[in-house]
Amino acid sequence: MELLVTGATGFVGAALVPALLADGHRVRCLVRDPARLTAPWRDRVEVVQGRAEDRQAVWRAGDGCDAAFFLVHGMAGRLRGLVERERATAAAFATGAEAAGMRRIVYLGGLVDEDRLAFVSDHLYARHQVGEELRAGPVPATELRAGIVVGAGSASFDLLVAAATAPFALDAAWNRSLVQPVALDDLLAVLAASLHDPRTEGEVLEIGGPDVLTYADLVEVVRDELGRQAVRRVRAPYLPPEATALAAAARAGVDPMLTLGLLQSVQEDTIVRDGLAQDWYGHLLTTPLRAAVRAALSSPS
Repeated sequence: MELLVTGATGFVGAALVPALLADGHRVRCLVRDPARLTAPWRDRVEVVQGRAEDRQAVWRAGDGCDAAFFLVHGMAGRLRGLVERERATAAAFATGAEAAGMRRIVYLGGLVDEDRLAFVSDHLYARHQVGEELRAGPVPATELRAGIVVGAGSASFDLLVAAATAPFALDAAWNRSLVQPVALDDLLAVLAASLHDPRTEGEVLEIGGPDVLTYADLVEVVRDELGRQAVRRVRAPYLPPEATALAAAARAGVDPMLTLGLLQSVQEDTIVRDGLAQDWYGHLLTTPLRAAVRAALSSPS
């Protein structure tokens, strides 16, 4: 198949492209700045400069493609107006994909509790709205929703490592939130499988690994795999998200606005509530958390 990938300079996109190439697909990458695409597989793909929010650019880049992976988000830089920007980008992308003759869009969003949409973070709500926009568009879309993806280079995983290597542990409210991480390789396998599966058209698939635990316990798993000793817990009944994000971003080397969005999302339970993806692809979602963490820590980011 001829495939268009957006977000190829990001964590998931950079890992997905070589997997698609290994499966025999031809890949085009729509990127804002081609100079940023320095992956070892760059010479094996067609690189097209443009933005996902530019309908004409999507049309040009996707002309002749069978399907597209929508893996971009606008969290970096600023959160104000995030939902509106994300909706507009999704609508423009869907229109461009239709003009290019594409037959499928596969989108990676975030795990969200549909019954608590009024209370979720701006980050998760924006991701949810992108999926709504794409699935309502003219090209059949598949929405995969995942929580923390465990892999080298993931901003979420970098923040976990930063927390695990801190000299003390904050006993904050978000530590009690439930998470269901997924190994990067498992996620890539489901992304690829959903592309070929006619059952996934118009569906939402909630993706998670076999382990469900609290965020605090997740940090402890990372700390243990790093060989670090337990640290003193400092009670923090309330921490301003902005201050926490700035400190975490500095320690992890992650964009502060992206960090703020991720930390706000951690306050919600990000777990699988719908078993459809497990029914269809459970055989691909089997990597234990510790094995995923160990692999991520041993891989170059």
